[in-house]
Amino acid sequence: MKKLVLLLAAALFVSSCDQILKDRKRDEVDVNTTGKNVVLGTVKDAHGCVTSAGYRWSKLRKDCIRPIEEGYRLNTIDELKDESAVTSAFVVFEADGGDKAELFLPETDDPILLERDGKNAPYKNKHWLLEQQKKYSLKKDGQLLYAGAEIPEGQITGDDREEQQ
Repeated sequence: MKKLVLLLAAALFVSSCDQILKDRKRDEVDVNTTGKNVVLGTVKDAHGCVTSAGYRWSKLRKDCIRPIEEGYRLNTIDELKDESAVTSAFVVFEADGGDKAELFLPETDDPILLERDGKNAPYKNKHWLLEQQKKYSLKKDGQLLYAGAEIPEGQITGDDREEQQ
């Protein structure tokens, strides 16, 4: 009986070692979408930005950025009222208080550049207008489509003190 248990343990050990030592690509996951094999984390755009990891080319910064980390979130007005699933746009501003902003919309691949005429003026282009009062509001051809607070996505609000009851 001892020999049988030892033999079974040895077989289990060898098979588990075989599973561990196999060459696996653990960081790549194949996803089949519409008949095409896509490896997450390696799909790049024309500028070399890894779009499958959330990176997009910024015309303003001339670099690959993640708008969700570097921008301000703007949610659609309909979704804010209904509290349904959120589709967000993001706005990234020119460094050092410049007069340019860049819109990253969920339905487009290319960002949209906006400019303002002065420090307190709204950012705009032919169709879009981004105003900042107590919160951001984004209009297209005069119709309010998106709104959001003046808090960058990566910024943590609140503090680390315990709540007092």
